[in-house]
Amino acid sequence: MAFKRKKISQVKTVGNRLKYARRKKDLTLEQAESETKVRMKYLQAIESDNWQIFPNKIYVLGFVRRYARFIGLNEDDIVREFKREFGEYRGQPIGGVRRKDLVGGIVITPKLLIALVSSLLVFVVISYIIFSAQTISKPPEIEILSPANEAVDRKEITIEGKTDNTAIVEINGQLVSVSDDGYFSQKVSLDEGVNNFKIISKNRIGKENAREVKIFYSPNPLPSATKTD
Repeated sequence: MAFKRKKISQVKTVGNRLKYARRKKDLTLEQAESETKVRMKYLQAIESDNWQIFPNKIYVLGFVRRYARFIGLNEDDIVREFKREFGEYRGQPIGGVRRKDLVGGIVITPKLLIALVSSLLVFVVISYIIFSAQTISKPPEIEILSPANEAVDRKEITIEGKTDNTAIVEINGQLVSVSDDGYFSQKVSLDEGVNNFKIISKNRIGKENAREVKIFYSPNPLPSATKTD
């Protein structure tokens, strides 16, 4: 029994048609590049149906139309065939890749975007932890605004100062309230003679800073200094 060889016809794509038409007219890719102003690598990609090289369908449509016009094919027919192959252009990239954008040659995908955002969040959290650790590990700043070391004839004075707003302040072992902006003040009674006050500011892990104030108290008005020649 004799077997007949069945001829299998190959479905011609847009790229096949353009390549066949160019060769039939004995035109080279160099000539096509020169006349169409389309780079040869794109012309070769069109003829081999390598659409992945193009960032977007709109580029392909323009190049295909220009190439078809140069070869002498009906450019509208070729564009319609291309659209039938790949669907109507809606602004999305081609080659089976969806929802991607090209920015500076880098393909931004939802997965990559999530990775970038996650990396940014991790960086922010780590930076915050490092900053907090450095802040906590340092003793709080403390500044005594008044009084300076001096002699007074008043029984009571007010000690005022400024420190970190999260610090704990003690004056001679007694807790003193600190405002939201770090200010503190406390009235204290004086004994006759020299009074020593130790002001301590502590952070949450026990790091502390201290200042000392010495006040001389006399209930009698202090004699003013006399000037001698």
